[in-house]
Amino acid sequence: MGSTDVQPKVDNPRLAALKALRANLLTQTAELRRLLETTSRDLGSGKVWVGKAADAWHSELEGRRTHMKTLIDEVIPALDAEIAKCPDKVPPGMAKMMRMDLEGH
Repeated sequence: MGSTDVQPKVDNPRLAALKALRANLLTQTAELRRLLETTSRDLGSGKVWVGKAADAWHSELEGRRTHMKTLIDEVIPALDAEIAKCPDKVPPGMAKMMRMDLEGH
């Protein structure tokens, strides 16, 4: 068996998994943003619920919405940084180990 430098390389399964995760996160975070915005707008409109309790709930929701937006804004760049570290191609043996790891073996 030759060195890993001369072996044909294959697509990196970890890179593919991270890119799939990123695409899924973009979809899910966009939906989460939309739902949080709609809920906050509806609750704060004064048409759904009024009073001190409604104001307290709306204030709580706005705080959580702001916190979620901050987290969402951090997760995609963190994932992009991990993607940037991954080579496009890896040796077949390494790819096999990566697939096993991704499958939980």
